[in-house]
Amino acid sequence: MSASSKKNCDPVPASSPAFQIDCPRKSRSFDRLSVLPEYIDNGDCSCVCEYCGVLFWYVERALNMSTAAHPRYTHCCRGGTVILPYLYRFPSQFTGLYESRSFLKDVRAYNSMFLMTSFGANVDDDINDSRGPYVFKVSGQISHKIRSLLPDPAKGPRFLQLYLFDIDHEVENRLRDFDGPGSNTLDSTVINYLSRFLAESNEYARTFKNAKQMAEEMELESYAVRLFNHIEDRRYDLPLPGSLGCIVNGDDTTSTTYDIIIHSHHGHPQRISKLHPSYMPLQYPPLFPFGEEGWSPRLKLANRRGASAQNLTMNMYYAYHIHARQHIWSPIMNSSRLFQQYLVDAYTCIEESRLDYIVKHQSNLRSNYVSGLYDALSKGDRDVGSIGKRIFLPALFTGGPRFMYNHYLDALSICRVYGNPQYFITFMCNLKWPEISRYMDTHHQTDTHSRADIISHVFNIKVREFIRFLKEDKSFGDVEAYLYTIEF
Repeated sequence: MSASSKKNCDPVPASSPAFQIDCPRKSRSFDRLSVLPEYIDNGDCSCVCEYCGVLFWYVERALNMSTAAHPRYTHCCRGGTVILPYLYRFPSQFTGLYESRSFLKDVRAYNSMFLMTSFGANVDDDINDSRGPYVFKVSGQISHKIRSLLPDPAKGPRFLQLYLFDIDHEVENRLRDFDGPGSNTLDSTVINYLSRFLAESNEYARTFKNAKQMAEEMELESYAVRLFNHIEDRRYDLPLPGSLGCIVNGDDTTSTTYDIIIHSHHGHPQRISKLHPSYMPLQYPPLFPFGEEGWSPRLKLANRRGASAQNLTMNMYYAYHIHARQHIWSPIMNSSRLFQQYLVDAYTCIEESRLDYIVKHQSNLRSNYVSGLYDALSKGDRDVGSIGKRIFLPALFTGGPRFMYNHYLDALSICRVYGNPQYFITFMCNLKWPEISRYMDTHHQTDTHSRADIISHVFNIKVREFIRFLKEDKSFGDVEAYLYTIEF
C-alpha cells in the first residue's frame, strides 16, 4: 500500500504482528508522518558534532538547541565544554592489528599479557558457552592492584615486572606467565611487536624502567616509584618524560592524597584508586599505548562565557571517549571484546563513585532520615541498639530500591487515573537493522557485537521513534498515557 493511501485506510488493528515501513532512507526533509507504519529508516550516522567531531544520527540531535539545517549534539562534549586530549596518528603497524580478525578474537588475552595491574573481578565466562554474541559480564566490584617492582624469586616476574626483567626473553616469559583462555592461539610475532612498541612508547613502562636503572646506578637497596595524582593542562600532546612519576628513596614513601607508591620489594599488592589518572592506562596498555592519562578529579570543563570552571565528572569523561569521531582513529572504539570490558570497567567506576558520594553525604540527604526510620520499623528493628549503622540510597540513585519503588507507585497512579493498559506491545533489538548494518559496512567492521555503542544508539532511537509514532500517528487512537521498560 502506498503512502498516498494512508488517509483512506483504517488504523492498524491490535492483532497486527509488527510495524514496518516501506520507504526510502530518511533524509533531513523526510516527512515520517506521511508514510504507513511499516519500517522507518532513520538514515545513516552522518551528522557531525561541530565541537568534537563525533558522528551521530540526525534524530539524536538536541531538539531545544537545533534547527532543521543545523543539528547540535550534547551527549559527547556537552556543547564544547569537555575538551580532552586525543591522538590523531598511530603507527600503521599498530592500527593494522585492530583490523586483524585473529588479533581481535584474542584481544583480551593480549591485553592480559601486557597489563601492569591485575584485574580483580568475578567474571562470568559461562554466559558465552551458549550460542549468541559475545558478552562480558561481571558481578560485584572490580579492582585493579599493582605489585612491587622486584619479582618474587620463587614465582618469577608478573604483570609490571615483565617490563623490567629478562628483557631478552620477554616474549617467552609472557607466554609462560599467561595461561588464560586462548593462550594456544596467540601469535608470538604480535607479542614481540607489542613488547617493543610499548617499551619504547609507553610512558609508564619507560618510567618504571628508568627508575630501575637509576636505582642500580645509585646502588639503592630499597626504593620506590611515586606515580603523581595530577594532570597538567595539556590538551593535545603526549605525556612528557618524567611527568607521570618519579623515583624516591625507600625511607621517603609518604603518600600524598591518591598518589601511588610502588615499592621495589616486600610490598603487598595495593589497590589502585579509581580516582587516579593511571587507573585505566595501567590496566589497558593496548588502549593507551603511549601512557595517556585517564580521568582525575582535577579535570575541569572549559571555561566559556566567563563562567567559573566546573568539575569534569567521570561520567562526562568516559562519555567523551566512547564516541566514534570523524577522521580520528581510536584503539578503544576498535578493540572489539576488550571494548566491552572497558565499558563495564568504566561503568563500575561511575557507579562506585556515586555510591561513595552517597555514603559521604548521608548527613545532607535529610529526607533519608525519615525513610530510614520507616524502613527500620517496617523490618521489625524496634530496638535502636541492635540496628547499627545503615546506609540509605536516595530515590535519585538509578536502580536503587527507592528508585524502583517510586516508579512502581507512579505506574500504579497512572493506571488508577487512566485505567488498565489497553495494549501490551513488545519489540526486541535487532542486530540486522539497516542502520546498524550500513554503519558496520561503512566502517569496515564485521562483528556487530563488537560495537555495543552503535547497537545502543540505534536501539534508543527506535524506542523514541516508536513512542513518537504511537503518539503522533495515532494508529491506535489518541494516547492518553504510556509506560515502558527496557530489559537486558
